[in-house]
Amino acid sequence: MNLFRRIVFYGGAAIDLVKFILIVAVAVLLIHFFVGTIFIVSGDSMFPTFKDGQVVFSNKITYSLNQPARGDAVIVLYPGDPTNKKYIKRIVALPGEKIAINTGRVYIGNTKLEESYLPLGVESYPNGEWTLKNNEYFLMGDNRPNSNDSRYFGPVERRFLFGKASFIIWPDFREP
Repeated sequence: MNLFRRIVFYGGAAIDLVKFILIVAVAVLLIHFFVGTIFIVSGDSMFPTFKDGQVVFSNKITYSLNQPARGDAVIVLYPGDPTNKKYIKRIVALPGEKIAINTGRVYIGNTKLEESYLPLGVESYPNGEWTLKNNEYFLMGDNRPNSNDSRYFGPVERRFLFGKASFIIWPDFREP
């Protein structure tokens, strides 16, 4: 018993390294489950805001304290397969709103939506109208011609919003 005690409390570099690794692992797990996690962008649906292969920090706490806002870039669990697929999209319409897409323009109610995050000349198709329920959000990618979003899979319930895309950690995770 005395030898075990000496190794654990005075074991030297090897024991210190194991303790350090355990502390870091516990801290990373706590951050992952309660604060936020990383998300690797896959595809060009949010180009040029987010590019394929970029590593983004997804903040989970933001929506515990505040409601999601129009214009937020969010990580969303794909409603058709929430355990396996996550997308990054932008909130365009909020709960209870009526959204319409007509001749390439987006309208909330009868007001044209100003989308400063979109590149000039980007238009939204196909035409359509949706009225959101009290817990639904309408999401679209910034690269409208190349985005699978609420125009196709419908409005998304609040429970599928995983977190807010807060900042880019690494410009490109892939090898050149």
